[in-house]
Amino acid sequence: MTFNTPSDSANNHGLPSIPFVSLDKFHGVSLDEIYHQAATLRKKDQISEGALSRITQALNDVQELLSEHTTDAFVVRKARLSDIDALQNMVNYWAQQGENLPRSREDIIRNIQSFAVCVKNSQVLGCACLYVYDTGLAEIRSLGVNPMIQRQGQGRAIVEFLLHKAADYEIKKVFVLTRNPDFFARVGFKLTTIEALPEKIRKDCDNCSKQDRCDEVAYEFNL
Repeated sequence: MTFNTPSDSANNHGLPSIPFVSLDKFHGVSLDEIYHQAATLRKKDQISEGALSRITQALNDVQELLSEHTTDAFVVRKARLSDIDALQNMVNYWAQQGENLPRSREDIIRNIQSFAVCVKNSQVLGCACLYVYDTGLAEIRSLGVNPMIQRQGQGRAIVEFLLHKAADYEIKKVFVLTRNPDFFARVGFKLTTIEALPEKIRKDCDNCSKQDRCDEVAYEFNL
């Protein structure tokens, strides 16, 4: 379970905010990761055994309360190696539909840390990745949601998760090439041009078979 529930307010980046005191420390962080950090501090003797016990109990309480009310909800979290089969199937499905570029299993494994997944009842319902260029510009790629459950908020939740991740990295601009501009406009992206994205042109567009008849539009989100 990840802390990823948006509130009605927004932070300085225009992203949905999470109402925690130390806000930035919780974006995309799982309960397991919080416990691991506490256990590490205990090993270094920086917190007491009693403090670790209180943290453990608090995390158990949080998980129990969330589980009581989110049995039918989905969560967005960082991808894991155990998600590889589902990621490969999702990416390849949408590549076959012409919505994104195909990616090999080896490529997905090498870049697992860049992926986020939407999960419900242990089933991966959607995914996307945040690709960071050498210049510090970032692109949301390989976005796809299970075609049987589209238009239920999963795609938006994944994109917002990755925008928060980009903000944590202090990335200034995130862009996307899409055939669904209305979706990204609703999330807060603004229209731009592919020519304004030289990194993308050098990486993919110059080698794309559709470069002379591209049907994608470029959108950007300034953080």
